[in-house]
Amino acid sequence: MIQRGPKQSKFRVVLRTVSRGFAIVALFLSIPLFAQGAMLYLEPASGEYQPGDTFIVEARIDTEEECINTVEANLNFPQDILKAVDFSQGKSILTIWVKPPTIDQNAGLISFSGGIPGGYCGRIPGDPGVSNLLGRIVFQVRETDAKLEHETDAKVKFLDSSEVLLNDGFGTPAKLNAQGVVFTILPQKEGPTREEWQKELIADTIPPEPFAIEIHQYPLIFEGKYFIIFSTTDKQTGLDYFEVKEGKKDFKKASSPYLLEDQALGKKIIVRAYDKAGNYREAEIKPSYKITWKDGLYLILILVGIGAIWWILKKTKK
Repeated sequence: MIQRGPKQSKFRVVLRTVSRGFAIVALFLSIPLFAQGAMLYLEPASGEYQPGDTFIVEARIDTEEECINTVEANLNFPQDILKAVDFSQGKSILTIWVKPPTIDQNAGLISFSGGIPGGYCGRIPGDPGVSNLLGRIVFQVRETDAKLEHETDAKVKFLDSSEVLLNDGFGTPAKLNAQGVVFTILPQKEGPTREEWQKELIADTIPPEPFAIEIHQYPLIFEGKYFIIFSTTDKQTGLDYFEVKEGKKDFKKASSPYLLEDQALGKKIIVRAYDKAGNYREAEIKPSYKITWKDGLYLILILVGIGAIWWILKKTKK
């Protein structure tokens, strides 16, 4: 179970603050609803898997005619049976991640928290898609030396610490229902191994969405030094990580905001965004002005000219 210590209390304060920020405009644009329900659930609702199988479980939300703007989800899974391989944010309705998805394999825990600026009130009538996805968890059935003698259950469930906040301007917790799933794990391999996630990675040839880099400088951030911010999304397998390169230096993994090493802003900055399939998109900022050898030559000629004029004037006075 997740402990409810001082750190978690502070996190919940931040969570509610973000929720209030998302919904403040909504107070003036809509009339609050009076129902207080929402439901978290997982798909598929059941399934049979064998050792070595990799499969995808989607975390979804049914707002039950409510408008919500923040979701904190904490899930538990049997770590001795399943391995949580990855978490994909692709196609998620959460656009601001208050707490990025984290996996604690040893504890059998998965947690994430995100927000939806402007709120989310459920599927739009006539929408052919199922636009209530929070995230996709990639599980693999663990293989052990000891063969199971019979089928066993693998339960994946939401913990009581999960929470959904209403888009009412106050960060009011919704009355939450949660549905877990129970998968049947076969005792031994029967036929080929499933590779659901690998198939999606192979099929994904589209890089993340285009994005821009912004340079900022604020007294209270990085001691007033220059830094950059960047962000994008990937609609297929989801974002994996970013890399930054300054000038001729090598690329290195980074996150936004990123403190620049070159505080003179004289080098080109390149940021790469990678998705889970290895596709990447680049954005760059070129230095506003870069001194070249020609600039140095012009400066020398100017100084020589000034010196000559000064010498002539001095000789004239004599």
